[in-house]
Amino acid sequence: MTGRPDNPDWIIRRKITPPPLGPAVTRRPRVEALLTRLIEQHRLVVVYASAGAGKTTAVLQAAERLDRPLVWLDLDTTDVATGRLLVYLEAALARQIPAIRGVASGALAANLAHSEVAGLLAEAVEGSDVLVVLDDAERLADSPAALGVVSAFVHYLPATARLVLLSRVELAVTTSGWGPWVAAVGEEDLALTVQEATDALAGSGRSDIDPVEALIETGGWLTGVLFEAWRSTDHVIGLGGEADPLHGYLATQILDQLDPQDQDFLVTTAVLQEVTPRAAEAIGLRAASSRMHALRGRRLPVSWDGDRMRCHPRFREFLLRRLGRRGEEEQRRLRTAYARLLLDSGHDEEALEELFAADALDEAMAVIRPVLERAIERTDFPTAERWLERLGPARREHYVALAGAELMLAVVREDFAAGVRLADRLEAAGRRAELAAASGRAAGLMAWCYLHAGRPDDMRAVIDSGAPGPDVDAARYAMRMVDVEAPPDDVAPGLGALTGGPLDALVMRAHFDLGRLQAMDTRPASPWAQRAADSWMVSGLLATGRPAEAFELYHRLVDASTEHSVWLQALVGPRLMAEIGEEDAAWRLLREGRERIASTGSSLFEAYSRLIEAEFALRLGRDPGAATRALRPLVANPIGHCYSMVAEHLATLQGRIALAEGDAETAVTYLQPAVHGMRLGGRLLHLPAAAVYLAEAAWRTGDEDTADAAADVALEAARGQGSTHVLLNALAEFPDVLARRLDLELTAESAWHELGRGLTARVGGLGDVIGAAVHVAEFGRTAVILNGREVKPRLAKSVELLTFLSNRGERDPVTRPQLLDALFAGRRDDSAASYLRQAILHLRKAVPDVLETEGGPGVLRLASRVRVTTESRRVVALLAQAQALRGADRLGLLLEALEIADRGEYLPGIRSGWAEERRAQLAGILKDVRFEAAEAAFATGSFRQAEELLAAVLRADPAREAGWRLQMRLAHAMGDSDRVLVAYRSCEGALRELGAEPSATTSALVRDLRR
Repeated sequence: MTGRPDNPDWIIRRKITPPPLGPAVTRRPRVEALLTRLIEQHRLVVVYASAGAGKTTAVLQAAERLDRPLVWLDLDTTDVATGRLLVYLEAALARQIPAIRGVASGALAANLAHSEVAGLLAEAVEGSDVLVVLDDAERLADSPAALGVVSAFVHYLPATARLVLLSRVELAVTTSGWGPWVAAVGEEDLALTVQEATDALAGSGRSDIDPVEALIETGGWLTGVLFEAWRSTDHVIGLGGEADPLHGYLATQILDQLDPQDQDFLVTTAVLQEVTPRAAEAIGLRAASSRMHALRGRRLPVSWDGDRMRCHPRFREFLLRRLGRRGEEEQRRLRTAYARLLLDSGHDEEALEELFAADALDEAMAVIRPVLERAIERTDFPTAERWLERLGPARREHYVALAGAELMLAVVREDFAAGVRLADRLEAAGRRAELAAASGRAAGLMAWCYLHAGRPDDMRAVIDSGAPGPDVDAARYAMRMVDVEAPPDDVAPGLGALTGGPLDALVMRAHFDLGRLQAMDTRPASPWAQRAADSWMVSGLLATGRPAEAFELYHRLVDASTEHSVWLQALVGPRLMAEIGEEDAAWRLLREGRERIASTGSSLFEAYSRLIEAEFALRLGRDPGAATRALRPLVANPIGHCYSMVAEHLATLQGRIALAEGDAETAVTYLQPAVHGMRLGGRLLHLPAAAVYLAEAAWRTGDEDTADAAADVALEAARGQGSTHVLLNALAEFPDVLARRLDLELTAESAWHELGRGLTARVGGLGDVIGAAVHVAEFGRTAVILNGREVKPRLAKSVELLTFLSNRGERDPVTRPQLLDALFAGRRDDSAASYLRQAILHLRKAVPDVLETEGGPGVLRLASRVRVTTESRRVVALLAQAQALRGADRLGLLLEALEIADRGEYLPGIRSGWAEERRAQLAGILKDVRFEAAEAAFATGSFRQAEELLAAVLRADPAREAGWRLQMRLAHAMGDSDRVLVAYRSCEGALRELGAEPSATTSALVRDLRR
């Protein structure tokens, strides 16, 4: 069976179908009215009562009175697996709300926390007035994770819907904030009254029994009254050999009243959730139809639906206990037979559980492989590991059959050492090539493990032996990280394409390492591939200059799982912290990650960690000696030479170290082959930086031709990446490379001029913008927001003080004279000094710990432990991020910056000199932002939006010649040649007022467009 994990064929329909109410069921208007009223008035109703108290029947009867679609889920012990619980809850809801199908399964595939998935599922109920009933909820009582899912579902369920929980025990379900909307029904509410007992006994044909006596004997317990347990004078523990009084009654008054064949039939079929003639015969019972026909005439605690019989839960518990008294051999036979029946019905997971219960490991082995791989594919790793552990000796004997699943688990858990051990064991037994030829997926997974182990020869061997197909193609694509030269596209045209399978994760990881960053915007379809590739998505966002998105995804992944990816925390985490200015956290995560890397058996991860350490030593510590020491273990490791990607990155850093030490000739000897190798192998990730370093080193040695050519290579590589972020980082280290290249450009609209504008806009301290605790609103209003809540210092000057300090950047210390100059126009009188003291005092009261003294009295700065951001810094940061992007992503960031700035005047009402200067500075920046947004809209084909943005630019700055050139290109793109000429004449008129005329570039453009 194939398909999605939420495939309806894999859902046991009985679990999501309300049980039928038989025609002879006793109506209880009092209880029905109580439940109807409570359900209508309260969002959550909990019904806590013992087995047989009539909980399920009462709620079903109340549901009939309500004009609400009924959603039913009968829970069992397997639902403590929260992924399964969510899939079944979605399936139950989808019976009444078809549009909800795919919400939970899609969120699970996206690796969201299961409590968050429950919240999304609840929110998807919005607009519906469904009544959701979870029956037998006591099955979840010992599972905090399952109860957490239920609590999240409760918390986010819309006010129009209702939820009822039925349980034998009280449940630790969190209902914080729901106090007035929660009602409870208990044992005493469900206990029979005299009249109800009279009606119940009459309905069961026992009107001769005194209802008052029945109530006294049973305490009003519905099942006790109907089963007549009180009638026996021996109604004590131990009756009929049973410890449970109800079981004693069922033994003496129900089972013992039947003939032995009927008794045997009921006990034997207790393994079945639902008894049908076909099912009974499948487990070895003959003449099942006639036997069931005879049982219809007996008064039993069962319900009938056509030829289907379902035992009352407590009756089935009793029968299962009786079945347990039979020999182990008989129980194994029955469970095995039931498992075969489940397999024939397509319920292979339930069948597998029955085979395990029967200890039929050989039969379990025969069916487990596709079931196991499907569980792993849907990321249900605990279940998969439990099954593998349960197989015990059979797992070791049949390791070849299970190799594919075990390899999938090893890779997704980043236990590459385990994958290598398994592959080596197969090779020692002469079975590795055989498995690879039979399963391209197994071949691809073994190659993945060998890639991490630093064993390229074994990687090539399993690829060469592998069954042709997308999985082996994914491994071949990953080999480009190793091989010196990439094969021509006509030799391997399909490499690097996503196919929807699990090995798409390897393709995504190769995309990143090869610098194919644009390709990483497409998310894999396979849930397993998504889980395995999520951490590389963070890397891709960082490499393309989107730290805010990377920060958000990083924390979502960390919060969603207790088992954090080693790549994510040991390698991505340090880079992310460094990017947002958290240097101490970056170093700490890098150090802590080394131990976790060692546990994976990944030589590749170890190499990456050394390379990052060297980068940090150069970038954060400006210590080339420390960088050299960090690289020594990698220089001595074969992976530093036999993996082209690693060797080239290593040479790039060695060249960078030589530049820092003033040795340009040595730098060239490292950088020239590194750049050549990256171009030959199509490895773009570090090529922009390596080429910039080579341009600088070659210039210093007097080789201007090589320097210019290297700069061109850097720009070409950035275009291949689809982002200039890596290039801008390198140019920030060596800005003279950009300055020299600008001298060669003939127009002011070259790609290098655009890089120059991007470099100017770059800001440090992105950590001050991302995840700030204190935010200052500046456009259209001035306000201070602390942890999402606005606070109002008593003095307006306190807000201005905070705004002034937070816009200085890098938490620069400020003296009191500087503050008096900025905030009080240089006044030094007692009034100004007193006012400043009060402003500081009230700011500290409104925002505790935001200020600290620096270097003695009279010197202030923002405290390092409190992160502060402002709207204007956010605008500048968005502009900086946009410079590294292209297309719709770039346009989106620029429009976001404009949306903030368009909220109104900057710092309205504040007329201090520093504020006026900042206002003028931002006005100039925003003119550029609006123009760049118009250019980006034009580049994406959004011509109308480009026109609107450009019109605002030219109104504010009619002499902006580049704006008129864009106006001409827009008119030409829209097929209006007359407007091209109108735009040119408008440009002439605007410049004439300044005594100027259009440049040669503008004149040439109008001639070209008018041809």
